[in-house]
Amino acid sequence: MVWDKDLFEDQKEIASHFGCHALLIAGPGTGKTLTLTRRVLYLIEEQKISPNQILVLTFTRAATAELRNRVFDSLSHSFQELPRICTLHSFALRQILLNSKMREILPQPIRIADKWETRNIIFEDLKGILNFETSEINYTIPDIKRNFNLLSTDWQTLNAEKEDWEKNFRDPRFLAAWRHHRETYGYTLLSELVYQLKRGLTQYEDFALESDYLHLLIDEYQDLNKCDLAVISALKDKECEIFASGDDDQSIYGFRFAHPEGIRRFKNNFTPSKEYNLKKCIRCDRKIIELANFVAALDEHRIKKPLECLDNAKDGEVNILRFSNQNHEAEGVSLICDFLINKENYKLGDILILLNRDKNRIFSSILENSLKKKNIPVEIQITSSPLDIKEGRMLLSFLNLLINPNDNLAIRTLLILRDTKIGSVISSQIYMLARKKNFTFSETIYKIMDKPSLISRFGKRISIE
Repeated sequence: MVWDKDLFEDQKEIASHFGCHALLIAGPGTGKTLTLTRRVLYLIEEQKISPNQILVLTFTRAATAELRNRVFDSLSHSFQELPRICTLHSFALRQILLNSKMREILPQPIRIADKWETRNIIFEDLKGILNFETSEINYTIPDIKRNFNLLSTDWQTLNAEKEDWEKNFRDPRFLAAWRHHRETYGYTLLSELVYQLKRGLTQYEDFALESDYLHLLIDEYQDLNKCDLAVISALKDKECEIFASGDDDQSIYGFRFAHPEGIRRFKNNFTPSKEYNLKKCIRCDRKIIELANFVAALDEHRIKKPLECLDNAKDGEVNILRFSNQNHEAEGVSLICDFLINKENYKLGDILILLNRDKNRIFSSILENSLKKKNIPVEIQITSSPLDIKEGRMLLSFLNLLINPNDNLAIRTLLILRDTKIGSVISSQIYMLARKKNFTFSETIYKIMDKPSLISRFGKRISIE
């Protein structure tokens, strides 16, 4: 595909930027993803940059999939090699696996604990361990989760770099217990990957990247936190030309300490650099743009930027409705949907209902019931997967053991889920023996199988299972 096909003039100028760092400020619906795609094509087709010297980092897997599909559809018939397009966490994991230096920092082989393992093994174990070791505090799962959130916060904000950080951590006993536990079970947390990449890039001069990247494109730059930004800065120091895109008005990841000041101070941090704007929103009508601009302007620290609708845009419609409770709200929403479908002839797929939160489906279930009373089909987006049920989780554990027979988390998962007589008490004794002998959990299991007397009361039961 020709890189500039069907682009607006401002999109052509931005896609063809070359020679210094650049920041693209792009509001919603202005064609940012299209421009990023065409920039990749421009670098390859016009500047003859090898695809393996181009790295594109996105914030979510959904954004990765969309951008990757667009680029691959445009290039797959022309080039055997394609640019690396991935999330920052995925990129971090690849580089950590590549560098033997990280063996000094993280348990080997690298094994990322997933959500189920984190909740059902790590959280539960640490609660039991800490309650066994101290009578001063009665630890609960929310306490353990809160401590992990604090740990993640310190990585994301780089507070973990401060002198005496460990001594000043809110719960040093938790920190010590977690470190013993991770060594015994040999896992790495997803939330620490980017921080460990940052450590590797800044502490080891010979830290190698998978390719000699010359161009780095970053999507949703406003959602990067201080740790993420430190990684980008380290990549810049490796002679990467940085092309960042985003919009500080759309910084919605405050819970992971997104640092919109990063995009606001881009010109100071990356010199020389040039700033571009995409201002024409092709997605929204006039009144929607006006309301969006009004809300965004309430932030006095925002980057002042235009966001305009197309000249031929319709007026559009914006309504702010208030209801006395969620039942009345559900009834009102269902009445609106009924009107749009049966009076205005909208299709079911034209209507999207967004919720601020929906823990345990406390809101969506009421909406669903109200819509169904009016014979309006509704599809609720669910976040569970087959791996969340017993059979799926057991299958995954067996597959992990085929890859690595010493997968500690997989073995422990099977002890939990299979119909065994090995409960939390026996598992705790196995863990304490592992700590005493400085073994991993799997090593301890295999040694008990060979010598059941290592755990006098339960050794034979463990060896049978």
